[in-house]
Amino acid sequence: MATLISKTVKGHQYWYIVESKRIGGKVKQEVIEYIGNQKKLSEYLLNSNARRLSDCLEQVCIKSYSHGDTYALMKISEKFGIKEILDAIFKKKTRNGIERSFSLILAAVHRASFPGSKNEFANWFQSTSLPFHLNIKPQVMTSMHFWDQMDGISENELMAAEDAITKRILGYYDIGIHKVALDYTNYFTYISSGNDRNTLAKRGRNKQKRYDLRQCSLAIITSKDLGIPLFSHVYEGNTNDQTEFREYVKLLRERMPSCNPEEVTLVFDGGSNTKENLNSLSMHYICSFSLSYCKELYQIDLTDYREIHVNGREKKAFRTTRNIWGQERECILTFSQSLYDGQLRELELSLINALGQIEELNKKIQNPKSRISKEKEDLQKKVDGILKNKHSRKIIETEIAGETVAYRINEEEKAIIIHCYFGKKLIITDRKEWSTEDILTTYYEQDCVEKLFQDTKNSDHFSIQPIYHWTDQKIRVHIFICLLGLTLSTLLQKEVGGAGGVKISKNRLMEELGMIRESWVGELDGESDSKKVIRRLEKMNDMQEMIWQAVEKI
Repeated sequence: MATLISKTVKGHQYWYIVESKRIGGKVKQEVIEYIGNQKKLSEYLLNSNARRLSDCLEQVCIKSYSHGDTYALMKISEKFGIKEILDAIFKKKTRNGIERSFSLILAAVHRASFPGSKNEFANWFQSTSLPFHLNIKPQVMTSMHFWDQMDGISENELMAAEDAITKRILGYYDIGIHKVALDYTNYFTYISSGNDRNTLAKRGRNKQKRYDLRQCSLAIITSKDLGIPLFSHVYEGNTNDQTEFREYVKLLRERMPSCNPEEVTLVFDGGSNTKENLNSLSMHYICSFSLSYCKELYQIDLTDYREIHVNGREKKAFRTTRNIWGQERECILTFSQSLYDGQLRELELSLINALGQIEELNKKIQNPKSRISKEKEDLQKKVDGILKNKHSRKIIETEIAGETVAYRINEEEKAIIIHCYFGKKLIITDRKEWSTEDILTTYYEQDCVEKLFQDTKNSDHFSIQPIYHWTDQKIRVHIFICLLGLTLSTLLQKEVGGAGGVKISKNRLMEELGMIRESWVGELDGESDSKKVIRRLEKMNDMQEMIWQAVEKI
């Protein structure tokens, strides 16, 4: 048997591996390997342990799966009873042994975690720990599985499910609907122009500049307190905001029967304003309004504005009352330095561009080969086309002098325009009893719906796009699934913040959870279902540890 021994030579210790042997009837130690001094011994032992560990690892199988985000989202879904709600509203249906409601929840988790098409679902599903914990074979989760499970769900059923989920959430947090924000957006699709069976996808003013594609539109009501889609409505992509406003407000009243419309304040953008829309509102409102209908308010000097505090920031505001479209309304003028600076930059660029076009026109006039008409009336029409911006038309003074367009900048007029119009915004409301601070605070809270729309266009998580479905019914169900995934993520963020005090954005939360992986270590015994498996979470960083502890408390 080999033995490790040391010998001291000239005061230094050296190590050897020896083996005892009987030679000529006597036991003698034969050196098998010379190691060296203490440092060499340490290196030898470390290398030896590594070799032994490597030999052990050759006998086991190691595999890790994405775990944190899917586990947390499924846990939130169970906490709020989403499956029970869907089972109660949607017709029962089972495919591959999986209930319809559960398939839709898995699709929602997919959209929140790693947005992709239904064709990509099986590959994503296999990369997570879900198949093992749910005992579902990834190969059955095909695109056909989901299309079949989505089939037959009506628009009324989708609204009923959304309303029931909203009611469950509001009841859990004991939050009433008192202030809600309304806004709209649209999403381009890949539906062929020749597909006349689809009535939702129409060409319109796409907010992502994809005018070459058909689009569908989405209206959402949300609140600052929760930041989830409380009520949504999918409608035709060519319907403008003013038309949709009337329809959606009517629909909204029907969908919140437990709320008294007289107690609800609706906050919306000025793009929805028409005389009919404002005068027909049966609930309180706060909205922006075009100052062009109240031009006399431009003449109020900034020295008459007063400093107020809104959300911890100083604002300049002037409050008055005006008759607008036959009704007395509270009007609050605000001044924003950032808006002022932006409008000033835009004006300067507009002036530079206009002057450049006039110079180009003069060059064409002087060019004998140019076919441009040099008649005074024709030249004036071209100048008017260049100065189509209302401010540029007043600031740049022009004169047709022979075959030249003379021009000058009226600096006095420019200063008057900047002083009167720039940086100002008008907010109107019927909440006469509210303070100016409360009105402005509520108005600025509508950024919660803008953030929701940003989330729905986030390609890393929550995204509604791409939309590869071709029928109205499938598009509606698809958007319902995406909004459900966003709702689950928002609830998860709220619970993690409450249970563990972790203040983190939804996107960062999903990123950190997605990096929490579950490793499976098992012996190679030729059996795929071997019970000799150890499941362990991989080492987490400090942020992931805090998030995970909060998730486990949910």
